[in-house]
Amino acid sequence: MSKNPLNRREFMRYGAGAAAMAVGNRFAFQPGSLRAAASPLKPTAPRSGATLNLVPEKPGKTPSYWCTWGLQNYTLDNADENNHSMVANNLTEEQLFGHPGWVANYFQKVRADLYVLFDLGWDVPPGLQFDRERWRLGTLELATGKFPSCTGTPTERLRKLDERTKAAGWRGAGIWVAAQAPGDGRDGRLMDDKALEAYFRERARWTRDAGIGYWKVDYGARGGNPDFRRLVSRIAREEAPGLLVEHGRGCGPVNDEVVSWEKLVANKKGSYRSWDNGRILQQAVELISFSDVLRTYDVTAYFSVPTTLDRVAQILAEAARLRGGPGLVNCEDEPFIAAALGCALGVMRHPLARELKNKPYDPYQVKKRSDEMTRAVRWQRLAPAVRAGKTKVLLDSSFLLDHWVFKEGETWATWLFGQEAVQGAPARVARGMALPKVKADGPAPYVIASRHPQGAIAVATLPRISKDKGFYLPRADVAIDIGDGDFPVGVFGRYRTLTLSLSGRLGARHIWAQDLAGDEATDITEKVVRAATSITLPGESINSIGLSAATPGDLSEPGLVLQVI
Repeated sequence: MSKNPLNRREFMRYGAGAAAMAVGNRFAFQPGSLRAAASPLKPTAPRSGATLNLVPEKPGKTPSYWCTWGLQNYTLDNADENNHSMVANNLTEEQLFGHPGWVANYFQKVRADLYVLFDLGWDVPPGLQFDRERWRLGTLELATGKFPSCTGTPTERLRKLDERTKAAGWRGAGIWVAAQAPGDGRDGRLMDDKALEAYFRERARWTRDAGIGYWKVDYGARGGNPDFRRLVSRIAREEAPGLLVEHGRGCGPVNDEVVSWEKLVANKKGSYRSWDNGRILQQAVELISFSDVLRTYDVTAYFSVPTTLDRVAQILAEAARLRGGPGLVNCEDEPFIAAALGCALGVMRHPLARELKNKPYDPYQVKKRSDEMTRAVRWQRLAPAVRAGKTKVLLDSSFLLDHWVFKEGETWATWLFGQEAVQGAPARVARGMALPKVKADGPAPYVIASRHPQGAIAVATLPRISKDKGFYLPRADVAIDIGDGDFPVGVFGRYRTLTLSLSGRLGARHIWAQDLAGDEATDITEKVVRAATSITLPGESINSIGLSAATPGDLSEPGLVLQVI
């Protein structure tokens, strides 16, 4: 539940996931296997008067989702970060499908690509107070008091929720699953192993028969037990083939810092790798070794980029050494990290703009940056998320550091108030290709890139934060290799220049580009600098093209797809 100001769950140590499969237009989730399909044909230049759309109309298969948790919080006038019962009570059929209609109103262009992840509250009866009695959670039975149209057996209720979600245009329903059975933790006792297995097998069958595609396992008495998480993943594979199970190593929102609920070593270097002397990273890598999806976990809005990027980079680098089939990384609400490094998304943002009194939790105004999500999700129709270990990972030896002094109210992590915190990440990260070349006159942006196993290439620049400047995105000259130029290139963020170097001659070919939020490509050959074996895009051209289909009032950074034809 990233960037969520009101999330102060006291998560346990860590957990584990299920068998991982590759996904996307060219790969399908098949438990225990990888099935490849044919690559799409390279587009040809349109005839005079015709139009060209570089983005496939068919929804992608990357298992990303839009999560209800952020809106559950931000629509409460008296939200209390210590009261999860209040937040859970705010998840209702009326809020989702009636007024204001969270499911009915957002992300129209990419709904079919995304699950709706119904977070904590969907199976909690109205008015239930559980913060001091968490053993009450985990029924996995849709609360009919909140969802009155979803009646019948537990399976029938879930099926109706999924059908209603699909009828609104989404991929389907995913559900939050407590890492426990009801009663676990009461008086320090846990359900016996045989009863626990039978309990989750029954609920996996409910899920299978209802058509639910995704479980987000989180927040419970067994959340820190890897054996439990392995059990859940094994049960899902056996009882509900195709069901994706997400796990995560629960941790604090700022890397290498202390937290209020767990004893660990905080070296205060801002590094995920050094946190608890490397143990947190190793636990995350253990999880991804048998997970469908590993979520990188909660962050602050102020450090979202460096905190998330470092987690993604270090996990991918370590997972590349694993045998077998590590799962996908879910980088939560960082769309350009997902697009440029082949990760799944757990979208938290929403365009419901409102301010919470004395709680400046949205300094980057992500609620006004919905187009970024649209661009990232549509790019992954061309280059679906890639499982960890599938491609080689390179990390820059240069480690950039960002600084911020947290004022009271700027984060739910109250122990950070008044402190100068530091977060960092590798200056450059690459998957399946060489590191980008970057030249900046002053501070540089984070620059990340990847080559998809099927050929598509993506590059992104990411913003920095400073206690003196606030958020800023330095402009730099960036260069990457794109081989023979036969595959699409995704470009995200802002640049001084971007140079695409080819392995052969460009010849008389033209360059077409398109805002990933739009549906029509433009011949930009005259707007770039062409050389025998390279193409250089001025930053102004990237901005112009990559924002050409922007939603009025949206503050998103540019995102475009380019094709040499």
